[in-house]
Amino acid sequence: MWYRVRRFWSSLNKMVVVCTVLLLAVGWALVLSATLPPAQGGIFPLPTAVVRQSTWIGFGFIVLMAGASVDYHLLVRLSLWIYGIGLLLLVLVLGVGVESFGARRWFALGTVFMQPGEFIKLGVLLMVVRLAAAAPQWVNPLKRAGWPRWLGVSLFIVSVPMVLIASQPNLGTAMLLLLLTVAVWIVARAPVGFMASASAAGVVAAPFVWAFLKDYQRARILNFLNPYRDPLGGGYAVIQSITAIGSGGLIGRGWMNGTQNRLGYIPKDHTDFIVSVLGEEAGWVECCIVLMVYLFLFLEGLRIAQRARDPTGMYLAVGIVALLASQTLINLGMNVGLMPVSGLPLPLLSYGGSSLLISTGLVGILLSIGRQDRR
Repeated sequence: MWYRVRRFWSSLNKMVVVCTVLLLAVGWALVLSATLPPAQGGIFPLPTAVVRQSTWIGFGFIVLMAGASVDYHLLVRLSLWIYGIGLLLLVLVLGVGVESFGARRWFALGTVFMQPGEFIKLGVLLMVVRLAAAAPQWVNPLKRAGWPRWLGVSLFIVSVPMVLIASQPNLGTAMLLLLLTVAVWIVARAPVGFMASASAAGVVAAPFVWAFLKDYQRARILNFLNPYRDPLGGGYAVIQSITAIGSGGLIGRGWMNGTQNRLGYIPKDHTDFIVSVLGEEAGWVECCIVLMVYLFLFLEGLRIAQRARDPTGMYLAVGIVALLASQTLINLGMNVGLMPVSGLPLPLLSYGGSSLLISTGLVGILLSIGRQDRR
C-alpha cells in the first residue's frame, strides 16, 4: 500500500500541488481575519465561516486527489452526463433556488448553499473538449466552404447554460463559460473567419444585451466607469477596496490589523473582495508574491498542456488554465476598479464551498493530465 502511495505522490506535479496548498492556506488566513469579531481577543472560538471553510478545504483535498487519480479520458466520456445534470440543476435553481440580493443562484441544503453555476463549468469544458478532440483537423479554409460542424455544436453547448445563468442573473459566470470555450477554440485552431464572425456578432448584440440588463447590472457597469457617481451605493465597495489596498502600502498593516477590514467597511470582504484584505494586511510586496504563486500555477498548467499525450489532454489543460486565470484576473480587476463588480470569487482564496470544490477538482484533473504524461 505504501508503495502505491509513494508511486502516486511521485507521479504528481509538485509545483501545482505546492501552489494550490499555498493559496488555500493564505485564503484560510484571510477568511479568518475577515470574519473574526473585532472584540474577540484570540482566534478561538473560530468563526462559523472559518469552520466551514476548513471543512470545504478538507473536502477540496479529497476532490483534488480524486481528480488526480481518475483518468481524464473517463471524465470526457462522461461529459454528456455531467453537462446534462448541470443543465438540470440550472433549470431547477431558477424555480426552487434561494433568492439573495436579487439573484436566484443557490440551492439551500440546510445551512449550506450550493451554486450549480459553478459545477456547469466542468460540464461545458468537458463537452467542448470532447467535440474539439473528436473533430478532424481543419484543412486550408480557402479550399472548403463553411465552418466545421463541431464549432457550431460547441457554440450551442455553451450558449444554453449561458442563457440560464444570465437569467439568474449571473453575468460573471456566463462570461467565464464563453472565455474557456474561446480558449479551447484557439488551441484547436478554429478558423479565423469563425472567430471574427463570433466577435462581430458579440459587438452587434451588445446594445441589445444592454436593453435586457437588470437595473443593478447597468449600475455596476456605470459604477465601474466612475465609482464616485454613487459613492455610498453601487460604488461603495470598490472605493473601500481601493482605499484598503492603498492603505496597506508596501508591507501592509499586519495580519488581522487592517482597519478597513476589521471595522467592517468592506462588504463581502471574505468572498468577492478578499483581495482588499490581502492588500491592506499584507501590502504590495506580499500581494505580488501571491500573484506569482498564481502565475507559477498557470504557467505550469500550460506546460502540462504542452506535454500532454493527446489533443484531449492538451485542450482540457488549456481550458482549465483559461477558466481559473480568467476568473482570477476578473476578480483582481474588480477589487481595484479595473473591471465591473461581477460577484466572482477568487479561486482557491475566497470563502465558498462550491467555488472551492470546483477549483480543486479542476486542479486535480490538471494533475491527472500531468500524470499521464509521466507514465
